[in-house]
Amino acid sequence: MNHLGTVELGTARLRLRRFQNGDADSCLRNWAGNGRVFQFISQTPMAPADMAAFLAGAEDAYAALTTYYWAVEEKESREVIGEIFVDDFSERNGWCELDYKLGPAFWRRGYAVEAARAVAAFLFDCVGFHRIQAKCSVQNAASEGVMQKMGMRQEGVLRSHFLRKDGLGYDDVVLYALLRNEASTKYGAPNPGGKYSACPPSGV
Repeated sequence: MNHLGTVELGTARLRLRRFQNGDADSCLRNWAGNGRVFQFISQTPMAPADMAAFLAGAEDAYAALTTYYWAVEEKESREVIGEIFVDDFSERNGWCELDYKLGPAFWRRGYAVEAARAVAAFLFDCVGFHRIQAKCSVQNAASEGVMQKMGMRQEGVLRSHFLRKDGLGYDDVVLYALLRNEASTKYGAPNPGGKYSACPPSGV
């Protein structure tokens, strides 16, 4: 593995970069404070104090080259419209798990797929992961659609895996994954949305 940390990535419409102290208002306005974003996950919407604490700890987190955590910035508006990050990984087995959130005003525009493809290309081609997986509640059709559109295959269903927020029952969770040899036919073009002709240096 060639860990590089959270380096800046670009697509046609998005800038994927590190979170900065000045991002609080944009994040809270566009996604982090919106309950719809957190409907199918265990986290809850952020209050201003939560966001301030998150941003205050970002610099220390980014010091580790094993941190892959991007703010999703829309180039046209320069607004932070979501986040995409590696939630877990196995050094020995060469896999990682991808997670993402996007504000409702930016759903159904292809932004999540655009960001996920760029991150996947970087994680495969530059870091050296051989498998990227993701999962979501079976109730979250939009998130599952992102996994399908970026070329992932469904591998199974984790039954009664997620306790609903109302505490009244459990949801099944669907698991998807993409292998590097499968992605080679999907990310063959230069970035954006493709392989990197030269991987960016670490920590930039």
